[in-house]
Amino acid sequence: MTQRRSGGETGNALVMVLVVTIAISGLLYASLATTTVDLRASAQSLDDVRTTALAQAGVERTLDQLRGAGRKFNTINPMQGIQALFAGGTYTALAAAPIQVGSEVFGECSATATAVVSDAEHMVITIDSTGYYPFAPVHRPPGAPAPRRKSLRVTVEVDLEQSKVFDNSYFINNWGWFYGSNMFCRGNARSNGQFDIAGYSPTVTGQPTYDRLEWFGSTASLSGYRDDNADGLADGGDGGVFAGWDISGAQNLQGNGALAKNQHEFQDRIEMPNLSNLTMYEQRATAAGGTISVAGTTLVSGVYGDDAGEKQNLYLIGTAANPIVIDGPVVVRGDLVLAGVIKGQGAIYTGGNAYIPNNLSYANPPATSRPADNSQAATETWLAANKDKDFVAVLARENVVLGDHTNATWRSYVSGWLAHSMNKSREDAGEDGIPNTRLGKDGTAGTEDDDVLEDDGLFSVERYTTLDETLGLIPPGLTVGDVVPGSGEDIDGDGVYDDTLTLADLDLTAALDPANWGGTITGSVTYGSIASTSMARLDGVFYTNHAFAWLTLPSTAIQMNGALVSRNESIIYGGPSLNFNYDCRLLGGSASLIGDMLPRTLSPFWLHDWMVLDTDPNVGVVP
Repeated sequence: MTQRRSGGETGNALVMVLVVTIAISGLLYASLATTTVDLRASAQSLDDVRTTALAQAGVERTLDQLRGAGRKFNTINPMQGIQALFAGGTYTALAAAPIQVGSEVFGECSATATAVVSDAEHMVITIDSTGYYPFAPVHRPPGAPAPRRKSLRVTVEVDLEQSKVFDNSYFINNWGWFYGSNMFCRGNARSNGQFDIAGYSPTVTGQPTYDRLEWFGSTASLSGYRDDNADGLADGGDGGVFAGWDISGAQNLQGNGALAKNQHEFQDRIEMPNLSNLTMYEQRATAAGGTISVAGTTLVSGVYGDDAGEKQNLYLIGTAANPIVIDGPVVVRGDLVLAGVIKGQGAIYTGGNAYIPNNLSYANPPATSRPADNSQAATETWLAANKDKDFVAVLARENVVLGDHTNATWRSYVSGWLAHSMNKSREDAGEDGIPNTRLGKDGTAGTEDDDVLEDDGLFSVERYTTLDETLGLIPPGLTVGDVVPGSGEDIDGDGVYDDTLTLADLDLTAALDPANWGGTITGSVTYGSIASTSMARLDGVFYTNHAFAWLTLPSTAIQMNGALVSRNESIIYGGPSLNFNYDCRLLGGSASLIGDMLPRTLSPFWLHDWMVLDTDPNVGVVP
């Protein structure tokens, strides 16, 4: 049986259908609208990520240009290179430049930099970088929508600081080695290449380092403890062995350096200061009024070899009764012979070789070579007690030659080690400046980390360009097309290719007589009469970006009190032990006791105060 419906009921049913249809349609529309908004928001978010990344790339490229400017002026003063970029005010690093990898362009960027503070050894720079996607406004095609953009402002600080090579008792800008179980390094040992222990068991105690040293009257205060081993403790247990490659035979180490946390492999390379041009150091020596005197007679005032009648080479032998007295920094333009007893505080830069024929000892040395332990308190106590004791640095543009280099045994051993494959000095070491790395860290040929420039028979370097000339980045005496000193494979920074070091590089270039040498020499001298193959005492800080060559066979322990910084190390020793005792008066960076006399390098750039700008500060920058 079928029930018959009235007209009113039919009308109500139709209304309900319409309501439901409208509701469903509304839901569908809302869903579509939401999806569209989400897609647009996602696209905008993606554009924000892109433009931020492009702006960050602009910051990095600007920083790279600043570093490059410092590098191109490093024979004089790297800070002056950076300051040269701002001679016209604001420096435009990028002008609507494409940011690309290979042939793929990801967008464009403009970046400008302004020197807020520009002092002799400190700069504060703001970098304004704008990333544009897909192109900068100046490249906007007619009718195209406005590009997306993001602008960042970054504040950067950079300083001239005491080179960090002086944080080490033993630093080698090559492959380092400790071949001897009776070797003791009371300080840090570091190499820019592999550090090799082989089958020996030397001892490395390590040395905690600090950013700054301050004096409050006679009280020393160290600050900025560097937690090398990242254990969160400032307990004096830091320092150890550092290598730009691996540490071979690390399991045989003794002392604090035997701890895994104090063995630091594959560290960033530390650049050695460039002494190829001593002009800056001559200016410092003259301004500081540095002197060397013996028996009350001043032999050097600022620079030796710059006055009429002065010899280029300086001969200095001090005795207990008449020690060599140094006060401040000085420069010797030629070679230097230095031995005996020395007193005072200062630095001697030499334009040639530095010869140390026999023991070199302080007249008034620190009471002990090291603090009682590596704690900060003990170190500060030691510093306060020895602040005014003798402290000297010898820094050679060429080599440091110790002992009797005219002796046949000396020459045989040193010559063999200079020619050793682990001690390569030929400037064909590749992009990283370190020999024996052609296969890269993975040891496999044909992979991305290969150093293909090594041993290719070419001197691969950077050369000054017309743009460098326009920007004022070519130091006096150099011109467009000349090698940028220290670039590429120019390891010693003199802009000239150097082949393997030989004994000829270590020999005297002038006879030892008053016609060729000034100083304490009074007549013709044979080198063997002042030299020894049994040296056992060396006080001071020694630097060379060539060879530190020495044969010594004493019957007593060898004490090296200070620091050794070298590219190639050819030490052959005998006797009970070889002891490297780091002089803690080097601690504190540029504020160390003679930090103002040692070579300076640019500090890493410190970036802070990142901020996003609402407006585009580079809108007017055009290519």
